[in-house]
Amino acid sequence: MAPPVPRAPGGATSARWLVAAALILTTGCAGTPSAPPSPELPRIEAGDLVRRWEDEWRAFPGLRAAVDLTVTRRGRAQRSAGVLLLSPTHLRFEVVTPLGLPALIVTAGPEQLLVWSATERRAWTGRPTPESLGRWFGVPLPPASLIRLLVGQVPPPSDPASARFEERGGRHLAFDRESVRHRVWVTAEGYPVRLQLDGARSVTAKFERTPAGGFLALSIEVPDQKLEAQIRYLFAESVAPPREAFEVRLPPEVRVEQAD
Repeated sequence: MAPPVPRAPGGATSARWLVAAALILTTGCAGTPSAPPSPELPRIEAGDLVRRWEDEWRAFPGLRAAVDLTVTRRGRAQRSAGVLLLSPTHLRFEVVTPLGLPALIVTAGPEQLLVWSATERRAWTGRPTPESLGRWFGVPLPPASLIRLLVGQVPPPSDPASARFEERGGRHLAFDRESVRHRVWVTAEGYPVRLQLDGARSVTAKFERTPAGGFLALSIEVPDQKLEAQIRYLFAESVAPPREAFEVRLPPEVRVEQAD
C-alpha cells in the first residue's frame, strides 16, 4: 500500500514539483512519530494475513515521492534530498539540488542497474544484484524486495500456507523465501513494523508508522557491513508510471562503465 503522507499539490508541473520537494527537503521536515507496535496480534490466520498483503500489493499501481535519504557507512552519514519513482517492478531515484536539478540518477529493474552522475558526466551500468544496490542505494537487496519495502510491504513466501506465527523473540510471523528466513512483527491491524532476514547476511528493516498505520519512513540495517539507511517520505502520490519513466537517455559524451 502506498504511504499515506502529504501529497504534492494537484496540477503542478514536474519541474515545479521537483523544486518544491528539494527546498522542503533541504530545509528539513519533522515527521510524526509512530506509535509502538501493539502487543496484540491480528485475529487472523498467518496464511490469510499474507494473502491480504498480496491483495494490497496487486492493487499497487506505483508511487512518486519526495524523500530524505540518509545512508551511514561505518559511522559516516550522507544525507540526500531525492525524488523516488516506483512501479511494481522498477524504481528510479534522483538526488536533486535545491534548484530541482538532478545530480545523480539511479534506476533499477529486473535486468539492469544504471547510475548516472550528472555532475561527473559519468555513468555505470550492471546487473541489479543486492551488492550493486547496496553500493549505490545503500540497501543490499534485489529490486523486487526493495520496492516492496519502500511501500511498507514485505516480500511474501511462495506459498502463503507456509507462514506461521512463532513465539521466540516476541510473537511474530515467520516463513522461508529463497532460502532466507523471514520474521515479521506486525501491529494489531496487521501492518508490518519490523522485518528480520536471516540468511547469508542478516538484514533488519523497520517501518515507522502513524498510530493509524500510515507509512512514514523505512530504516534498514546491515550489521556485518556497518551499514544503515533511512528513507523518509515528505510528499507522496499514487501514480502508474509508464515503462519509459525508468529509461534514462544519456548524453552522447557521457562515458558508460561496467559496474559489475
